[in-house]
Amino acid sequence: MKAFFAFALSLAAIGLSTAPAMATDANGNHETYVWIVAGDKAVAPDGTTIFIKGQGMLSAGPGHTASGGGTFSVSGGQSGTWTATAVDSFVSYGLAGPEPFPLPKGSTGGEAKLRVSLSTGQAGVLTIVCMLGTPPTAKMEGSSLVLGGGVSGNFTDEAGGNTLFIAK
Repeated sequence: MKAFFAFALSLAAIGLSTAPAMATDANGNHETYVWIVAGDKAVAPDGTTIFIKGQGMLSAGPGHTASGGGTFSVSGGQSGTWTATAVDSFVSYGLAGPEPFPLPKGSTGGEAKLRVSLSTGQAGVLTIVCMLGTPPTAKMEGSSLVLGGGVSGNFTDEAGGNTLFIAK
């Protein structure tokens, strides 16, 4: 009985000593992804809307680089282009499961927070959410854009859209 207890205790010690390494590896996403915002609408608290389109690449690993950009138009008539400049964060929701329509190989759900600069001179954070894989229940497909500068510069309510990440 003592030998069995010692053996079980040894296995538990080995398991506990390797747990931190396994958790680090499981959470260490160093992939590169194509990101696509195929036409998303977001709403500011004052009712102002923004329509966003674009595509590019992001590196989830060290350096957190981003490239690409797109166009935007605000309900007040302002429009222009935007450029992704850096990645604040990326969380993968996993690969897409079987879908009723064909998706590119490597299609992945997730949430990216990209630093962006607009042709108007403003800068902010664009959040892109794709609901493929296993997303949290509180999320919604689409994008939001926080530019600061008061209520009409914070398009925090995702009003729908189509987004996608593709692992490369």
